[in-house]
Amino acid sequence: MSLVLFSIGNPGPSNRHSTGHLMLKLLLDNFSSTVKQLVPKSTYSITSNADNSLIFIKSNTYMNESSKAWTKVVANEKLPSDSIIIILYDDFENDIPSVKLSTFKKNESHNGVKNLMTVMMQNETRYQFLKLGIGIGPKPAQADKATMSSWVLSPFTLDQKQIIMSQSFDLCLFYLQQIAEADAIGDVGKFDSRVKKLWKAEQS
Repeated sequence: MSLVLFSIGNPGPSNRHSTGHLMLKLLLDNFSSTVKQLVPKSTYSITSNADNSLIFIKSNTYMNESSKAWTKVVANEKLPSDSIIIILYDDFENDIPSVKLSTFKKNESHNGVKNLMTVMMQNETRYQFLKLGIGIGPKPAQADKATMSSWVLSPFTLDQKQIIMSQSFDLCLFYLQQIAEADAIGDVGKFDSRVKKLWKAEQS
């Protein structure tokens, strides 16, 4: 089984909306002894370990055009047939330092995920797709569309970024370990709950 980590976000300065890219970099740094640096290929950058059991892909498009990067990946790369594609993205519905594993839902509120969903579902018979949302909240109370847009494009405070880089990262790594070791994920909601309970037990 191969885990394909696919991060989405905007190019340019780091902010809440590029949390997926930040997490991909942290994970790359963690596996630096076995994984080389990302190789830029126009709309995406890619690298992997020697046996392709762990593949890192970074979208180089704007968030709302994430599907363009994935379309190029599918056209240009030979991903293993047993790949589990894990989308790393900023989850504004959950607070720092939470992490949540889920599948696509009918009414996606995240524009990047929404843009990806239709294109990725064309490959659903080839791969399993999962979302790993990194909590970036709490979001502004009763925020309208303009307020939310401004907020997700704003930078984290220093304290928030440090929590993302430590607690959120540790939890993401734990999720990946549990996915890699699982015989089958089955019901993703139940799997997510089980991982959270295991993590809580380890921290107590």
